[in-house]
Amino acid sequence: MQACRIGSRCGQATRRHLRPDYRSGLPRGNARLQSPGPPASPRYTVIDTTIHPRERLRARLRDLIPGGIRQSLPSRRNRHVQAFLSSLWPGLGQFVAGRRAAGLLLALPPLALLVFAIAAVVAPNGLGRLAQLLDPAVIAALLIVEIALLAWRIVAVIDAFLRGRGRFRARAAVLSAIGAVFVLVPSVYAAYLTEVAREATATVFSAVEVPYHPKVVAPPRDRDEQGLLPPPVAFVPAPPAPELGRFTVLLIGVDSGAGRNTFGTDTMIVASLDPVAHAVSMISVPRDTVDLPLPTGGVYSGKINGLVAYVRSHPAKFPGAPSGEAVLAATLGQLLGIQIDGWAEVNLPGFVRVVNALGGIDVYVHDGFCDAGYDEYGINGFAITPGRYHFDGNEALGYARVRHAAGENDFTRAGRQQELIVAAKDRVVNGGFLHDPAGFIQAMGNLVKTSLAPGDLAQYVDAAAQITRDHVYRQVIQHPLVRGALEAVRGSIQLPDLAAIHALGVQAFPQAGTLPVGLDTIPDDPGGKTRSTLPKATCFAPAPTPVPTKQPQPTPGPTPNNTPGPSPSITPKPGKSPAPIPPPTAIPSAPPASTGP
Repeated sequence: MQACRIGSRCGQATRRHLRPDYRSGLPRGNARLQSPGPPASPRYTVIDTTIHPRERLRARLRDLIPGGIRQSLPSRRNRHVQAFLSSLWPGLGQFVAGRRAAGLLLALPPLALLVFAIAAVVAPNGLGRLAQLLDPAVIAALLIVEIALLAWRIVAVIDAFLRGRGRFRARAAVLSAIGAVFVLVPSVYAAYLTEVAREATATVFSAVEVPYHPKVVAPPRDRDEQGLLPPPVAFVPAPPAPELGRFTVLLIGVDSGAGRNTFGTDTMIVASLDPVAHAVSMISVPRDTVDLPLPTGGVYSGKINGLVAYVRSHPAKFPGAPSGEAVLAATLGQLLGIQIDGWAEVNLPGFVRVVNALGGIDVYVHDGFCDAGYDEYGINGFAITPGRYHFDGNEALGYARVRHAAGENDFTRAGRQQELIVAAKDRVVNGGFLHDPAGFIQAMGNLVKTSLAPGDLAQYVDAAAQITRDHVYRQVIQHPLVRGALEAVRGSIQLPDLAAIHALGVQAFPQAGTLPVGLDTIPDDPGGKTRSTLPKATCFAPAPTPVPTKQPQPTPGPTPNNTPGPSPSITPKPGKSPAPIPPPTAIPSAPPASTGP
């Protein structure tokens, strides 16, 4: 080797002179490296400080590839290699080929978008920022950004392809085809999900409205033929609910399954979020509750699950009401003494599709039951024992609807519905929606309709995600807060104790930052083996008990007093006939309502 002075260009010449020949494994040039003794190995490596370390590393890596494969590999300046690299990330092919300025120009805009997205997700209010995507306008803007990004990637791939060397139809053309797949498939699928989300959110938020605060109107003087009654005492408008710093929503479950031609709100749950204490309180209102005061004056004498349909058919009696659901929310808010910010209506059959899109939900059953008469959505007979289960959509719906089993009623199934809400929330927070993103988005669009604006949800979604089961307080309005009765006209009804129910609302919905006292919480999941199939329904409808035929018995003759007769009863004294036994009095209860299962 020649000696080089510091600062001269001979070092670069030496570097070029000693660049390895990858075909022969020896340095290029006329001068071959000689060594005394045995002939040099074809993989003889020359360590020269004038060769850049990157060149030496590249030479070592390529030496690891067998010679036949190494000779067939395309150069990094090959147009197909550059196009493939730019499909992985815009500008990567240009940068590897030595065109760093063009590579940086193409790579920086997508990199800035990626950094912005990561910063938005990992920020303290990350879920709230993601919830902004529920706004249809934001989703439409995101769709435009995705189309622009797709066009940018296509430009980067085409530019890398045109700048490269080699034939258009070389064997490396398969790399260009793979790059085209990398560019088009993810971008098209992302655009499809975005469009599905835009359509779903447009449906979900189609009924955005402000809470109903009616003006004081004159209450009816006479009984309404459909359900309105004058107030029992002099009408005094209810005072406005205090500002508690809570976010309260009325969850409405509508059963519109097969064979049902009425619109009944069979599930009504007032859920209130405390963003300070990270707690939520839920109160379920029985669907057969009657005689509830209305915020406009008067009393609705019908069952509360028919109020929405009544408002829709008599809009003139509720001036300024945006919807029947808004009147229902205002009525229940007045009953519980809390201001309800909006409502969310859930179609119970659509609940099946949402649970299936989540890949099922995990529920721990504490009390088993069996209903041989349940026959809905492919389940003929529903039986379950205590334990941990993984429900699909049909099984979850059955668990939420059964009420005719022994020991079950409207009140117990209301508690089960609250457990399912928490289980579905846990599944979503844990990433269950990734099981079928498109199916989940479409199912949510068919399931939910709400009066809340996307911004209202976005500011509370972070607090809701942090709520644990021991901070989910729940209560079902039941005896003694309501008293069951059976009437000829209204059927099976629940007569409310208005003062006691109002006191329960004050107890369940305290000022934000204060936890409720005296309410149950959702039981923790003790874990254990998860069952994926339900037990077979072994229960049967009880057969009618045969009435024994009374056999005639001989009349006993007169006997002295205190002498036991043929029966365990005491013989009455002469001259006195036994007092007739009164028939058993029916205890008022809550038999199945006539609307819905």
